[in-house]
Amino acid sequence: MLDFSYTKKYSSIMLLLIALFIPLNTYGMHHEIELDRMKINKLYDDWYVAVETSDIQGYVDSLDDNIVLIPPGGSVITGRENYRTFLGPVFDVATYEIDQKTPKNIKFYGDLATVEYNYVVYITFLGDAKSVPSEGALQDTVSDSMYFDLLKRQEDGSWKCLVHTWKQIN
Repeated sequence: MLDFSYTKKYSSIMLLLIALFIPLNTYGMHHEIELDRMKINKLYDDWYVAVETSDIQGYVDSLDDNIVLIPPGGSVITGRENYRTFLGPVFDVATYEIDQKTPKNIKFYGDLATVEYNYVVYITFLGDAKSVPSEGALQDTVSDSMYFDLLKRQEDGSWKCLVHTWKQIN
């Protein structure tokens, strides 16, 4: 007859250890998600300061190298340098103020995250300008829009925008 008491004893210890570590692992995962959420919120804080101060480099620093801008009513723009070119006239002819209407809804998918939010952007045209010459740029002096971004975790653990688009709701 085989004696399984030895196996039972160590199986019980293993189950106990697994039960103890599962909550710790869940805490670790929750902690990592909260850290990523903080990094993403910081990204948006920096991004919108760049918008409100017409800081093209600050804006571009928030973008992944392979950024895709999908502006409603405009051509798709790919790559950081093309996006930088798009931003030149945007900031040359107007200043921008952003008002957050809803909190950002952030969802994680491994090294990708989606962010949805509703912002009102107030545009003040400079000089004699009455519109922004960049195709697809916001044109109304008040633009209430739903934004959708796809973010990508970078090799250094930071997050940058990979896809940026919106739909005006006013």
